[in-house]
Amino acid sequence: MKCIILCASHDDKPKSLTKIDDNLTALDLLIDQVSLIEEVDMTYVVTNGESYNKFEDWFKKIDNNKVKLINDNTTSPKAKLGAIGDMKYTINMENIEDELLIIAGDAIYDFEFMEMYNMYKDKKAPIVAVKDIKDVLNLKKYGTISFDKSLKITDMHEKNNNAIGDHIALALYMFPINIIRILETYLQEGNLRTSPGYFIEYLYQILDVYAYEIKGNYFTLK
Repeated sequence: MKCIILCASHDDKPKSLTKIDDNLTALDLLIDQVSLIEEVDMTYVVTNGESYNKFEDWFKKIDNNKVKLINDNTTSPKAKLGAIGDMKYTINMENIEDELLIIAGDAIYDFEFMEMYNMYKDKKAPIVAVKDIKDVLNLKKYGTISFDKSLKITDMHEKNNNAIGDHIALALYMFPINIIRILETYLQEGNLRTSPGYFIEYLYQILDVYAYEIKGNYFTLK
């Protein structure tokens, strides 16, 4: 399995490099969590040309031969590839033919990824992390999602203020290898390249996709 951490938003200060303490960034914590899944043999941190130097400074300080920094070479918001575009860019640049763990780098995830991976192994199908919405004030920042008793997703709307279920979809996914081809088709059809949730909207209509309700907290970095 390969992990892609999406860190290419054009912010003045990259959110994933937010210091948690004097020595650790949010990105460090995320990579530590990913490393607990032994099946992940490489993690790609994808950023843009505008922020690349800042990530390069971070990268020089870590000692991990299972992490690689990717530059999508965009230098302005108008030129950005979008999160889905960055997923495909990394897959192409690194010739990835493997299962995928996709994570947005602008958050702190306070739960065990390994438990989600165990569900993924059991289902042998795409898995989306979800969280109940009782504490969510702005649903337009997320995708709202519904699923049945088997945890199979039955409906999803990305970035819509009208909730269709009791949960939001987080930008944390586990995909089998066949999703790479479906992602290519999705983009060839001219679909949105921005939030990964748009791809999930597309995907659940053609494949069984399952929800993993996180047993912990999720914090978006500001």
